[in-house]
Amino acid sequence: MNSDANTTYLVRHAQTAYSAHHVVNGALHVDIPLDDAGRAACRQYADTDWLADIASCRTSGFGRTLQTAQLLLPGGRVPMSPDHRLNEVDYGSFEGGPWLTYGAWLVEAGWDAVPPGGTESWRGCVLRMLDGLLGCLALPGPRLVVGHGLLGSVARWLAGPHPPVGDTTALPVFPEAPYLEPLVLDEEALRRLVAEGRRQFDRPADRSNAGRAVAR
Repeated sequence: MNSDANTTYLVRHAQTAYSAHHVVNGALHVDIPLDDAGRAACRQYADTDWLADIASCRTSGFGRTLQTAQLLLPGGRVPMSPDHRLNEVDYGSFEGGPWLTYGAWLVEAGWDAVPPGGTESWRGCVLRMLDGLLGCLALPGPRLVVGHGLLGSVARWLAGPHPPVGDTTALPVFPEAPYLEPLVLDEEALRRLVAEGRRQFDRPADRSNAGRAVAR
């Protein structure tokens, strides 16, 4: 892998008991740690060559992202800092329930809707995550960014060939982000990805077209 100072490695945190069963957790006060399989995967992956060159690390405010980073980069040799813009979406009343239940609501309500008991929409969350990803460029590189499944899925979709979203609240079917597998971005590619994300999502959606596709 390319590991020069312009490189950012974006990974999804390792497995938790919630993520293994597609249960949602976007509340900081219900922070869910890595499970045994997640911790073991991190320790095994820590021997990967490109991790030896990492100069800095950015995580979300959730313990599972910091725990992942600390296991991937043991010994405290790499400075780590949280950025709450990378936090998981606030699921509101869907917290602790199946992702499919939230997903079904999202399909009907559209990306601008705030879930009951929540504080932000899906679209607002994606845009702040993209801002957080762009902000990591202020760190020395090569840099590791440990985020959540939503950012990983959207970033992979934006980095590859994809159709325009169009004037709709319906969302594409995003690929599920794999645990720990890096999306490797040089500075130009990262800036281009964030700009494309803003182009696709930084606008009001047409409520008349809600519910036409399933978000993952």
